[in-house]
Amino acid sequence: MSQIQTILQAVKGLLKQHKINYAQVAKHLELSESSVKRSFSQGHISLDRLIKVCELMDMELVDLLQVISNQTNDLVQLTEAQEQLMVSDVKYLLVTVCVCNHWSFDEIHQTYQIEKPELISMLLQLEQTDLLELKPNNVIKLKVSPNFHWIENGPIQRFFEQHIQNDFWQSQFVGPGEIRLLANGMLSKASNEAMQKHINRLKQQFTLLSEQDQHLKMEQRHGTTLLIGMRPWEMKLFADLRRYQNLKIYT
Repeated sequence: MSQIQTILQAVKGLLKQHKINYAQVAKHLELSESSVKRSFSQGHISLDRLIKVCELMDMELVDLLQVISNQTNDLVQLTEAQEQLMVSDVKYLLVTVCVCNHWSFDEIHQTYQIEKPELISMLLQLEQTDLLELKPNNVIKLKVSPNFHWIENGPIQRFFEQHIQNDFWQSQFVGPGEIRLLANGMLSKASNEAMQKHINRLKQQFTLLSEQDQHLKMEQRHGTTLLIGMRPWEMKLFADLRRYQNLKIYT
């Protein structure tokens, strides 16, 4: 794969992650949608236009280059069956999460009650999903793209909603390293979309920092979860007091 193809492949993945389609890219570049599709398929795009596409995603060009430099494999998503396998056993899910956070074989074994033969067996199963490669001396090589994401409303997300989400929010968020923000207001569709771009940029920054910190010692890194939600919503207690049904539809 040529360098420009590698760049455009990363851009396509990021556009999908930001939920930006070719029509929106074309409008931003003041081109026809067919021209944009042709540029992406033929691998012809100027530096100026590439910078503008990054701006559309609220990214700097350096952010895109960082994503590409960290990219080890084109795997961005698993199958439904593979995700289902991961949530079928808590130990298997634990190992998956550790691997995705760049834990070594010894770190997993020394931290959790998983014996070496069992851990090797799990890692060999994960190797079949192309998530990793188990090399000699039990060295784990992660093989996923920085743009890797779980299936929308798939087994992992459903497991999170059922078993993790409530547990995560059982905190006052006043301890070291904790923060909780709440904002409420009335936004237009355009303002909502602008906020979503900023949120996606924040997620990208989180990923880049996580990749950057993977080389630090385990005692210097802490398992950290960032959870942000935003949606057009009215508290049911308020909605029940409406004189008339809210007929506004967000489209």
